[in-house]
Amino acid sequence: MNLHIMQWFDPFVLIFMGMALVLNIGVAYLWHKKFYRNFGLKTYKAIQRIHLNETPRLGGFIFILSLAFFVAFSNANESVQLLKIILLSLVPIIFVGIKEDLFHNVEPAIRILALLFVGWLFRAQFTGPLPVLTDIPLIGKLLLLQGGISIFYILSMVAVANGMNLIDGVNGLCGAVALSILTALLFLSYKTADITLLSLIFSVILFLIPFMSMNYPYGRIFLGDLGAYSLGLIVSMLTIILFGRHPEISPWGAVLILIYPVTEVVFSLLRRMVKGVSIYHPDTAHLHLKLFHFLRPQPQYKKIANAVVTPALSLLWLFSLLTISWVYQKPVFIWIAIILFVALYFILYALLPNAQKKQRKL
Repeated sequence: MNLHIMQWFDPFVLIFMGMALVLNIGVAYLWHKKFYRNFGLKTYKAIQRIHLNETPRLGGFIFILSLAFFVAFSNANESVQLLKIILLSLVPIIFVGIKEDLFHNVEPAIRILALLFVGWLFRAQFTGPLPVLTDIPLIGKLLLLQGGISIFYILSMVAVANGMNLIDGVNGLCGAVALSILTALLFLSYKTADITLLSLIFSVILFLIPFMSMNYPYGRIFLGDLGAYSLGLIVSMLTIILFGRHPEISPWGAVLILIYPVTEVVFSLLRRMVKGVSIYHPDTAHLHLKLFHFLRPQPQYKKIANAVVTPALSLLWLFSLLTISWVYQKPVFIWIAIILFVALYFILYALLPNAQKKQRKL
């Protein structure tokens, strides 16, 4: 297989990458000068907050805006048309997310409803093939029921979006997870010679780079709810599209690729249910926050604890990328890789002390 880069790389992307970088730098500078006070915006207060300085949560808005400009001014090829469907589907969470990122006053239930609406819009617009899941034990027969497949995909997109939002707590982590997932999808697109998805996924990766350059390691700008939710939805939609177009790849590969945010959201739900608190109740018991509060009291990490968490968890967020290239043609090995990831996640979680207890000692 010999795919020349000019078959799937659109140089036009570089123009809007530059625009995104300028906007990220500009917004970070204006926030540093406390320009946001002129608009009466409130400071962000949450139990999960670990940064000291007020930082703009507009990285996601800039990311979506740059994608929208790219779609508006690019030639209408198949990859651009797919990206247009994805962006149109995101409209509900764009409005809800930007309101939350600026004013911090959107109820969790409203955000969930917006995510469900996004999933419904995608299913209504996307007419391409979907992954075949009817052979999967337990849920396969349920998916044959009327509307079952749509409900499954909508709930899956909501779960991944929430998982990405949960891991958006330290510099670089959410973006790194998204880049790892996108690169795994890029690899599968290359192996299947899917030029359309190669072009689309590579463009999305490039548009993330300006944000990451400002987010890691110093945290000059954050994704915000809009960015984290949107990244989760985008990688979910791209996964559905890719595995639908290539039924020769086991759908369990999609689970492996999305395993980090899925594990985070499922474990968070179970943890809160066991504690008898609302599933919307925020806490500091997430793995990355436990690691941050473990590192912070140590003198050598006191000032850089936030930046150290992402590379310290690299084995987790790189896991799907590192394994999918070896096991994507072997379902049994995909299952083994999924089990290994879950085991690794819980071993790390069990080894770290509780975040709240560490906080009381500070």
